[in-house]
Amino acid sequence: MKQANLPRSIHALLLQTFVRIAVGMALPILLLGGLLVGLTVRYDAVIADISAASALRGVVSQQLPDEVWRVVSGRIPFEQGRQRTLLAQTQDGLQAILAHTDGSEAQYLGAALRAAGTIGGYMNQLEQQMDAGAAVSRNEALYREIRSVGLLTDSMIDRYTESQITHLGELNTRMQNGLWAAGILLAALLGAIFWSALYISHAADRSIHNSILRLEQMATRIAAGDLSVRAPPAEIEELRRLTLDLNTMAGQIDSLIQERVEQEKTLKKAELRALQAQITPHFMYNTLETIVWLAEEGRNREVVDMTMAFTGFLRISLSRGADFITVEKETQHVANYLQIQSVRYGSIMRYAIDIDPALSHQRILKIILQPLVENAIYHGVKRKRGRSQIRVIGRQEGDSMYFAVEDDGMGMTPERLDEVRRALKSPAPLNAEGSGGYGMRNVAERLRLYCGCELTVESEYRKGTRVSFRLPFDKEEGL
Repeated sequence: MKQANLPRSIHALLLQTFVRIAVGMALPILLLGGLLVGLTVRYDAVIADISAASALRGVVSQQLPDEVWRVVSGRIPFEQGRQRTLLAQTQDGLQAILAHTDGSEAQYLGAALRAAGTIGGYMNQLEQQMDAGAAVSRNEALYREIRSVGLLTDSMIDRYTESQITHLGELNTRMQNGLWAAGILLAALLGAIFWSALYISHAADRSIHNSILRLEQMATRIAAGDLSVRAPPAEIEELRRLTLDLNTMAGQIDSLIQERVEQEKTLKKAELRALQAQITPHFMYNTLETIVWLAEEGRNREVVDMTMAFTGFLRISLSRGADFITVEKETQHVANYLQIQSVRYGSIMRYAIDIDPALSHQRILKIILQPLVENAIYHGVKRKRGRSQIRVIGRQEGDSMYFAVEDDGMGMTPERLDEVRRALKSPAPLNAEGSGGYGMRNVAERLRLYCGCELTVESEYRKGTRVSFRLPFDKEEGL
């Protein structure tokens, strides 16, 4: 059946080829016609400008002086005369013509506009003289000046008209030459199109082979696991449906895989957020109990400070549901947490926050430093006899941001360190009911899921522990 339909498809392809040839023949005609239409439009525009200029000549040389004479002779008051309206009509008309005029013609129009401006000045002077009751002879003198300048304006417009008439003759010659050139060019294009018909027919045959070859290449890449490949629509009818079905199949398989990946990510994020929420209650209970204890002791200033720190801690923890916040807010979050904990562990814990202010506006995953600090307190400071120090570090190193939480607590034995490192890389689900340290596991999983980076743990028994990670530095965010 396919072989029976194949000739019809090839015939359609060849018919399409000849249609393209016809279109190729029509395009030059349309382009040349457009050129002639453009010249004709230009010709009409010049005629319109000449007509408008001729109309202005009658206004500036006759109507305007006559109207001024009616005012000067006392027939009508100055404010009832149409002299200003006529002058404005002249100036607006000249400006309209000048807007699309260049060359020497623009010089004539510019001179006419300046002369019209001079007439306006004389009109203002005439109005002042008539208001002051000046002698008629002085008003007549201004009338003669206006009439003289009006004749000058008329002369400039006349020279513009003469120049445009000359330009019309040149434009007419160009149109005639364009017609001859269009005829010659059209004949040459028709010859070239017909000579190229044989080559296009050969190209049509070649397109059949190329369509089949593209489908073969697509099938090979799909078999190799590349589901992003798509074949362009085939020019052959028998292959068009096959191409569409293959593209649809590859797209559906790819969509199913991506949907599955996104579902796994969503489930993982939900799991991590749930664990993150489980970290908070125990700390909240202890904090509230400490605030109550301070109040009972009458240490009101410390109650206020600790309450404010606790409020800021909760506000940043929520962050309206955002997953990312600025380094500045994350720093404040850690500072609030350490301020609260310092009340409980003040005798055995000191802390320092050393985060470069230049990182303040960079984006960082929310609540990523506080769990590391909490881990340092419970597994480093509390297990060491005597006072210990916790240090929070943040700085730019090349194109990345380096963050670390280090303590000089008990540290870990090599065996325990290996166990912790393996646990951080383990894909097994986090268990908040485990033996501790799930806060750091939570941070490691979130960094891996959201940012694609790893948590690094370094420790030496009885000397301390450092937990660090790196994030990309966004230069635009840092500006």
